[in-house]
Amino acid sequence: MGLGINLGNRLDLYDQPAREVKEAYFDAYASKGFTNIRIPVCWDLHTNKTAPYEVNPDFLDQVAQYVQWSLDRGMVTILNTHHEKWLDDAGSAFDAKLPRLEAIWTQIATKFVGYNETLLFEVFNEPKDMSVGNLNKMNSAVVPIIRKQHPTRIILLMGLKFGNPSWILANPTALTIPAGGQLMLEIHNYDPFKYAGANPTQKTWGTAKDEAALQKWVTGIEAWSKTNKMPLYYGEFGCTNTQTAATGRDKWFIAHSTAIKTMGWGASAWNDGGGHLIYSYTDGTWNDAIVSDLLHGGAPTPPPAPTPVPAPTPAPVCAAAYKKCGGGPSYNGTTCCLPGCTCNARGSDYSRCDPPSGEHSCS
Repeated sequence: MGLGINLGNRLDLYDQPAREVKEAYFDAYASKGFTNIRIPVCWDLHTNKTAPYEVNPDFLDQVAQYVQWSLDRGMVTILNTHHEKWLDDAGSAFDAKLPRLEAIWTQIATKFVGYNETLLFEVFNEPKDMSVGNLNKMNSAVVPIIRKQHPTRIILLMGLKFGNPSWILANPTALTIPAGGQLMLEIHNYDPFKYAGANPTQKTWGTAKDEAALQKWVTGIEAWSKTNKMPLYYGEFGCTNTQTAATGRDKWFIAHSTAIKTMGWGASAWNDGGGHLIYSYTDGTWNDAIVSDLLHGGAPTPPPAPTPVPAPTPAPVCAAAYKKCGGGPSYNGTTCCLPGCTCNARGSDYSRCDPPSGEHSCS
């Protein structure tokens, strides 16, 4: 999966209409070297609230177009249900509302039958208010719906506390892992939130203590991953743009990028075109320093490798006494006679040349 980017604040905003998505965004992501795209989608405004809970077919077609634009560029693509607060906050009404999510996933699964399996499905983004019992109930309901039409497609699950790895580490056996494999655990983290999140109160990052805190949870969640045989996808991470190089922003991104690459995780940085801006949807510009931090560890973007100059084809050397022409004008595809000579296999053993002036060696 490599390192990717989120198509944030386009289709995922709760109780807000979807915003424009341009094909040029996907060209831009691919041109920078990102290899996966996470497409967060809030389906609530586009889905009827009564059975059979039909998803607006035009909206579903739009999402399918965006998915295809991503896949056409060779990007691993992650599609989810995002900010579905109507279920996360349901409380005692959870069981009554769960069929709506089941219907949404039934329609998504049907729509994407036959798509390349580099399209991955993420069951539910950042659950935080539902109980662990309801989290497991939701996963046990949705995963079989997907599996019915996509028996081998990768499905991503998350823990509570917005998918923060600290919840998994504090509750290592709480998440029920459905049988059948082809599952990944997705984690999100803006650590520490008082530095990387909105309206930060911490103005520096990069001390040995900061690095150690990062490494502690990275090591812990990697151990959980190996124990439970669930590879990791670090689906969201990012640092608010109020931080700068002077306050440690580049150190923060480089440290996270290094941890991701060291552990071999798939990952996608959060971009929303605003407070966590890496790519601007407005004018197509990039925060090149952050891109360099993510993809090149802070080093300048390497120039493209020069196109190798092919070595010249050596002129054929043909010693008449040792090279066989097999009765024809060539030996293993190379000419056996000097210019002006005609190849002649006398006795079909040796190549000779017969210029007009008489017999002569091909050497």
